[in-house]
Amino acid sequence: MSVDFQDDIGEDWDMAAALAENDSDEGAAKGAEKFSNLNQALDQAGSAIGDLHDSLPMAFRFNWHRMPIYCWISEQDGDVGLVLETDLGPLPYTLENKERRAYLKQLNDAGLELPIGEFLVTEHSRFRHRVKRTLEAPITGSVIVTAVVPLLLTARPYHELAKTG
Repeated sequence: MSVDFQDDIGEDWDMAAALAENDSDEGAAKGAEKFSNLNQALDQAGSAIGDLHDSLPMAFRFNWHRMPIYCWISEQDGDVGLVLETDLGPLPYTLENKERRAYLKQLNDAGLELPIGEFLVTEHSRFRHRVKRTLEAPITGSVIVTAVVPLLLTARPYHELAKTG
């Protein structure tokens, strides 16, 4: 048994017209105005969840350029801070790679002042880069994303520096 779809195709479903009947011209103008600016649209999208302040402390993890990134957001002394740690791999033992271990130990020096963040060695001998920032209130998804992305892009040369040793 064959099915003829021509009847369905030939029929005018005109869904746009049906939707336009429900919206007034003022509503359509407001909708177009609302999304005319990308920053406004991002603010609205990030604010859809609402203020996340009541959900603090919070943490999440993701991979970026094959490196695990850990993010903690918590309130301290009335400010909301974000800590971003990038795992750069294990600190090698002297027998494994004496030169690399010495190089990473130099980067971990407390006297070394980096323009962004610091290098540290965890209790499990993992070499990490840590960056801290204060977040602006209200704490929304867009505030978190707009803090994390520039931090990662700015810290990337330091990640490469640690990997080249």
